[in-house]
Amino acid sequence: MNASPLHTSRKASRVRRIFFLAGAILLLFALISPVDAARDVKVALSELPPSTFTDEQGEPAGLFVDLIEDLAAKEGWTIIWVPGSLQESWIRLASGEIDLIMGVTSTPEREKSYNFSHESTLSAWSQVYAHRGAGIATILDLDGKRVALLKGDINGIAFKEYARKFNINATYIEKDSLDEVFSGTAAGEADAVVTFSLAGEQSANKYGLSETSVMFNPSSLVFAVPKGKNQDVLFAIDRYIAEGKADPSSTYSQLMQKWFGMKGASGIIPAYVLWGLAIIAGLAALFVIMSVILRREVRRKTEELFRQNEELQAEVANRKRTEAQLSQKNEDLQAAYEELATIEEELRFHYQELGKSEQALLQARKKLNVLNTLTFQDIQSGVFALNGYMDLAKRAGSGDVLAGYLVKAEATLLTVRNSLRFAKKYQDMGMSQPRWHDVNYTLINAISHLDFSRISRTVTLDGLEIYADPLLENVFLTIMENMVVHTAGATKVSVTYRNNTDKSITILIEDDGPGIPAADKEKIFGRGYQKNDDTSLFLAREILSITDIAITETGEPGAGARFEIKVPEGKYRFGDP
Repeated sequence: MNASPLHTSRKASRVRRIFFLAGAILLLFALISPVDAARDVKVALSELPPSTFTDEQGEPAGLFVDLIEDLAAKEGWTIIWVPGSLQESWIRLASGEIDLIMGVTSTPEREKSYNFSHESTLSAWSQVYAHRGAGIATILDLDGKRVALLKGDINGIAFKEYARKFNINATYIEKDSLDEVFSGTAAGEADAVVTFSLAGEQSANKYGLSETSVMFNPSSLVFAVPKGKNQDVLFAIDRYIAEGKADPSSTYSQLMQKWFGMKGASGIIPAYVLWGLAIIAGLAALFVIMSVILRREVRRKTEELFRQNEELQAEVANRKRTEAQLSQKNEDLQAAYEELATIEEELRFHYQELGKSEQALLQARKKLNVLNTLTFQDIQSGVFALNGYMDLAKRAGSGDVLAGYLVKAEATLLTVRNSLRFAKKYQDMGMSQPRWHDVNYTLINAISHLDFSRISRTVTLDGLEIYADPLLENVFLTIMENMVVHTAGATKVSVTYRNNTDKSITILIEDDGPGIPAADKEKIFGRGYQKNDDTSLFLAREILSITDIAITETGEPGAGARFEIKVPEGKYRFGDP
């Protein structure tokens, strides 16, 4: 039986409504679903183990490779590796052939052509490697030597500048890869290699080279992109590294432990998590469904707008202030905040300790450079004088005149020997990191080398500790030896301290001997004041000055000597007496 026209019309209308509803649903899902537009990122791959290299299976490996691949997985990037030397990679980055180069440092010259990430991924310094027994202990030992460098490497640029300051004339041999640099040096093409300490350790062991005591140019390893391009990549990298440092369980912290045995920074609640929650809450009224998917999309859009829109930066800052106010009203968040504050204080303390060590190291290097210069001058002058006396002796024939010249020559040799002995004692200064010393314990160790049987002593230090070079014991040995050996009539010594108005403290070492003449109070700290004494007050002052500690003599002539050791704020503390 044929259907009526009315029945057919109703059926067609129902079908049209079903199609319309299906189309509306599909359109809604299309609007609310995130657009996961995959992005290709071309990344340079240079052979700089363990930062970046190709493993035995021919696959990219290293700390920076693992980091960027983990970030790419989170951001939806597709990494395209572009192998090449470091020099080739810089050229490709400048021309736009690649998007990113890893594990490099920024310089004012490079910043003209490239943009760099702000978060330091890793810290390193420039290190000189050479054959064992090469006799390279200072920058001066590289004068006239052949030095191998990696093309495009910041270490080579820094070394040339460092050498120029000391008038060092070296022959530079540049290679395309780190392996060529070390293998060429091992084969005798160069006398030394300059590279980052992290990259050089493996290669040095592989080719039988050793690190020397010449190190300089502390640097932070970061990422670079072409000038004005790929800013979203840098933004994502900075956020990733900052969050990784703050979380001990992050992939960043695990990779630092894997490649270098380093633990990541103590964890804090990542700021971007709180931002994401605030963004989702603000948009919940507009998008009721698909909240989890929208969170990813909003965060990605926020990062893009963050780079381009200053007004959005103000909005994000305002949201952070709002979150801070809400956290103060919430007991759970307050407890978390207090815990984070404790961690932050601990990190600040360790950062300050590191700053002290770095400052002390710089001071020690300056003093060793001065020592090298002074010792070289002493030896040069001694050799010149010795040559003169020998020439005069040859002309004198024999007799008393000849004997007189020989006596003078012998005295000159003694002076050179004393200079070398002084340099040997001085060269240990600054070789180890400064540390905290119990002053009373250090003083006891110092006087254990002396005969104090005729001199009584009084020590009141209340558990005082000071931050100084490991050679601090030599300072007290020198002072106490001067009181025992170089003064007559002293029967007692007292060691106390006083607090100063500028928040420093002063350690007072006093005796009841004849004292030091006013004209000699500063001279006693000069080099060579006691010509036959290896433990001079000059060395004592230099050891203390590494950590900004000063020493003076303020006693009254005829009433006893008084040495005052002034320790600045932050370089002393009190432990158990």
